[in-house]
Amino acid sequence: MNVKYLAKFGGSALSAGTAVRSLSKARRDKDGLRMIDAVLSILSVAITIAIIVREIRESRDENKPLVELKDGE
Repeated sequence: MNVKYLAKFGGSALSAGTAVRSLSKARRDKDGLRMIDAVLSILSVAITIAIIVREIRESRDENKPLVELKDGE
C-alpha cells in the first residue's frame, strides 16, 4: 500500500474520532444543530474512506498486464 493512501486513511480516521466525540457531546447537550453537523461529518468520513478504497483497488488493477497469455497460446 502506498504512503499516500495510508496518510489519507489516517487523516480520515482522526476525523472520524473527532466527529464521533462531537456527536456524543451534541447528544449529551441535546443540541440538534450540532448533531446534524456531526452526522454529516461522519458521513463525509465514510465517503472519503470509500473513495480511498476505490483508489487502492484501481491502483492494483493498473498493475495488471493488459493481455494475459495462457500456457497453450
